[in-house]
Amino acid sequence: MLDDSLWDTFLWDDYFLTDEDVSDTNIKPDEDESKSAEIFSVPVPQNASDPESAASLIASQMAKLSVADREKAYNDVHAIPDDFVKETPELIHNSLWGLQGEIDILPDKKAYSIAEQLNPTYTQDRDFRLAFLRCEKFDCKKAALRFVRHFQMKLDLFGQDKLVRDITQDDLDADEMEILHLSNGRFLNAHDKAGRRMNMIVMVNKTYRTDSCLRKSFYITMAVCREIEIQRRGLVNVSIQFGNEVKGTSADNLDLVWKLPKQNQAIPLWHSAIHLCCTKGAWESHYAMVKTALDKQSQVRCRVHCCDTILECLEELRGYGIDPSCIPVNNKGEITDRIKDHKRLEQQRRQERLRYPTPNMIGVPFCEDVLLGKGTPFQIHRGNKKLQQFVADRYKKYERAQKGAKKAVAQEIINVVRGNGGLFLKQDGNKWVPVTDDVALLKVAALFRYLRLKNGKK
Repeated sequence: MLDDSLWDTFLWDDYFLTDEDVSDTNIKPDEDESKSAEIFSVPVPQNASDPESAASLIASQMAKLSVADREKAYNDVHAIPDDFVKETPELIHNSLWGLQGEIDILPDKKAYSIAEQLNPTYTQDRDFRLAFLRCEKFDCKKAALRFVRHFQMKLDLFGQDKLVRDITQDDLDADEMEILHLSNGRFLNAHDKAGRRMNMIVMVNKTYRTDSCLRKSFYITMAVCREIEIQRRGLVNVSIQFGNEVKGTSADNLDLVWKLPKQNQAIPLWHSAIHLCCTKGAWESHYAMVKTALDKQSQVRCRVHCCDTILECLEELRGYGIDPSCIPVNNKGEITDRIKDHKRLEQQRRQERLRYPTPNMIGVPFCEDVLLGKGTPFQIHRGNKKLQQFVADRYKKYERAQKGAKKAVAQEIINVVRGNGGLFLKQDGNKWVPVTDDVALLKVAALFRYLRLKNGKK
């Protein structure tokens, strides 16, 4: 296996593998260079979970790099700051034209063509395209392939009706929202010494469907890719596995283990460094598949930290420009800031509601939503309880108002709910549908009538 000492001295060694060194593996090192837009259908190589084959694959990729590229990979892994591409107006103009030219000659771009027909304003958005160019250091050919892969993956995960709009929490179903609120995979509000944002993945003791995990991962990644500094600098991924049993954890899904790294090939963000942390035990095969599934640029920036405890693993990260105190896990590998992260997700969803048009269907109600229906689940919902308080606070004003002015008081309450990011929803099967203001007014008026009866008035 490619151990730490070899990795750390690789930059200075004249080390190249011979054909004999890699003849015993069935993994194709340049498989990620395929021009296909479909990334999830790539078959799992026969030796994908073999640690020795994965190590040989990464060593062969490293040997193919030029001296300059090896130095760049070494610096990226060790958080040594590097200048990113200077973006002049001429470079941006020429690159955007070049990107379109490369897209035009790609043979496999069915999903992109559908998106272009549905909403060319979305597909041709300048800032959106620049994110893909920055990810590939303004290499138009690579950016074009990543761009069409993005639409193919989005079509596969969310369907055509969501292909040409940004994905929000309203698009996630109950399982996906549960995974999101586990806080086990998310971008931290922390950076390494090179100023790169960090993404944390922590395995949890529960398994989920592959498609649910991929949709949740797509959402959180695209939610941060608007940040220009992330587009320019890339991100640092820290994956944490704990315990000696893979079975029963979120890693106990080989389909997901293979596909999740593949998703990176269709997202406008690149990995500056990948750190796989685990306690000594049963994770070698798991991490071998992860490393095999990565694209070759990520493979040579991947490090494994295998120690007796999670805290020892995290302490090793200091040598790579990462302060372990930024990683919110304890010595058992448990997340320590879940409540804080839940509040962050609520704020993020509130901002999405205020920024984007109201969707036709919603998977899981927001805490600020008012649910129309009868029974305890509706009464105890946070949004319904807040509405009751809004009505109580304005009861006297409503009573004093003339008949024509009562509607304005009720509308004022609706506006407050909407201003907080809330909607009035009715259930439709396993989905929720926003209602019109006229229906919402009836709900508010009914609460005022209830208070009147409660106060002994007819």
